[in-house]
Amino acid sequence: MNNTFNIKRFGLVFRKDLIENGKRYLLLFLTMLGLITLVITFYSLRFYQYDTDRHLHINRVLLEILSCMFLGFGIWFASIFSTPMNHKLKRLSYLTSPSSNLEKYLVRWILTTMGFILTFFVALWASDIIRVSICTVVYPTVEVHFLDLTKLVAPKEMMTYPTGYVLPKDVFTIMTSIYFFTQSFFLLGSTFWDKSSFIKTFTAGAIIIAAFFLICRWAILLFYGSLDGYSNVLSSFELNERYSTEQTITFAAIVISAFTITFWILAYFRLKESEIIKRL
Repeated sequence: MNNTFNIKRFGLVFRKDLIENGKRYLLLFLTMLGLITLVITFYSLRFYQYDTDRHLHINRVLLEILSCMFLGFGIWFASIFSTPMNHKLKRLSYLTSPSSNLEKYLVRWILTTMGFILTFFVALWASDIIRVSICTVVYPTVEVHFLDLTKLVAPKEMMTYPTGYVLPKDVFTIMTSIYFFTQSFFLLGSTFWDKSSFIKTFTAGAIIIAAFFLICRWAILLFYGSLDGYSNVLSSFELNERYSTEQTITFAAIVISAFTITFWILAYFRLKESEIIKRL
């Protein structure tokens, strides 16, 4: 018998999770739908009140707002990764489920990572329909456009703002890597703290970042005497001449992705450990 992963058993675990937490997932979806609709509709109504011709401008601003909301909702969903362990009855049902730790982890990972992305864009599509409908009724003489998601990423060597694009391709690549890194960090944090995971993980992250910069600063001052001395050492390597911008961004994305995968793996082992602890 395969006690690590069985596709049929995995499907049953996934189905069980959806049945038990379906109402909760629906509430989360409706909350996300309501907030997205409220924000983009409110901004559109204010915009069309003063300017009715600059469609590319409003499309770009709305995409910028939605990008920030995507990040916010993403880490929020990740912070509820270990929710079944919060309550005694749910924890008992979760721990006694006849499935492997890997199957339980993959179900939670899919729902909070890939499942979130899918539901976010479904909510965005529905919100955009509501936004266009309301704006069309309020301003019947204005041609209200649906969001153009193709303007999110600018083609190579394309100016960003004059053409309505939000991000150049290389910036989009690194921002995507940073999103998954942040999401994986909050997912890992949820395995350490069952309650108030978002606040505690955010605080821990802020402390780690502050400590990192302080240690780097002290190390630079200790070995080089000043920050300018360290920057002169870096410039002596002539990194800008050796590597192109695309190569630098690709390398940075690979490093960030490596940390992301590491956090996901650590979350799996931490989940296994926490199950053993809470069984005792």
